[in-house]
Amino acid sequence: MKYILLKGSALIFLSVCLAIPGQAQDPDGWEAYQNRLQPPERVLEVIGIREGMVIGEIGAGRGRYTVFLAEAVGEKGHVFANDIDRNDLDYLEQRCKRDNIPNISIIMGEEYNPLLPDNELDMIFMVNVYHHLSDPVQILQNALPSLKAGGALVIIEGVPGKNGGSTSHATKQEIVVAQMSEAGYSFEKVAAELERSNIYIFGKHQPGN
Repeated sequence: MKYILLKGSALIFLSVCLAIPGQAQDPDGWEAYQNRLQPPERVLEVIGIREGMVIGEIGAGRGRYTVFLAEAVGEKGHVFANDIDRNDLDYLEQRCKRDNIPNISIIMGEEYNPLLPDNELDMIFMVNVYHHLSDPVQILQNALPSLKAGGALVIIEGVPGKNGGSTSHATKQEIVVAQMSEAGYSFEKVAAELERSNIYIFGKHQPGN
């Protein structure tokens, strides 16, 4: 997944994929490797994905996790898959058509605004994206109105140097927590520690807090 920052405004592009959830081919084995480090079955259980939920994924890329989210929320749920890399989103759109996935809408966002629909999401989800963001505070501030009351922000992010993992493609926990507090989210917990990353759960700041 690439998250290359674009200059200027980007157009929003919505596309609803057709048919039922499925898996995509992985010829170079990259997705399989990443999924061993961040096992989808465990992650989705830990973060509380339920049938019928509406999820906005920021930095969905080629859809490594998007397809698992779509399958987990089922026919009554929906996933809005955001990115600013047109090539990755084109691949994801074709993936949806090839694998017959009906419940993913693709959103071409802007550099500082994911353009997720207001007050529709039960969860904002990000995996291996946070360290790519040029201004995570502004981006997540702009995403905040998309969350329903009681909605959650889930960030899966590498811990610098953990078990031999990258130091540059990762973010210290205290930085993530401080920045998300500035953006309007309240830190709830580290839901799980994975091999090289942590799963962070945030809610909306409550009035008076």
